[in-house]
Amino acid sequence: MATIAQLRAILAVLHIDPGDIDALAHTDHDNDPAVERAKLAALLQCVFSSELRSAVTNTADQHELARRWTAASTQRALDGENATEQAHFDAHWLHNRIDALAPRHTSDQAPVLLDAAARAAEAAQVLLSLSGNPHGDGTESLWQTALDDLASAFHLINDEHNAITQPIE
Repeated sequence: MATIAQLRAILAVLHIDPGDIDALAHTDHDNDPAVERAKLAALLQCVFSSELRSAVTNTADQHELARRWTAASTQRALDGENATEQAHFDAHWLHNRIDALAPRHTSDQAPVLLDAAARAAEAAQVLLSLSGNPHGDGTESLWQTALDDLASAFHLINDEHNAITQPIE
């Protein structure tokens, strides 16, 4: 686990001043070290996620793209890392990032495709939770939640596709 000082040192090496980043703007939790650590780690995650995306997708060759995806996604886990828990976190993170892309005004509807993506990410979270114990107590409601989220995503996408591809009479 990295300390706040270590996270700040990594940012300094990358020439990133956390004070210049909107995500690190002052909040009610400024004196909470756990919140500061989360903000710094999230900033680094954004930097490295962008770097990973660039390293993987910066090619037009589909074979090379597949090789890079495989290399990046099958990288061995660090000692003590739980791959399922990390994937669950990644799905939750993706859901939150999708929500951040949606309009902020309550009177505006989120774009349909973003809504569908958010529901699919929610389903992924639930399915990852189930992967450790798919038949245990209380799992019936989790299965139903995943099915409902996937069905909603499907219907949103299908309706949008039909609206776009069908001629208007």
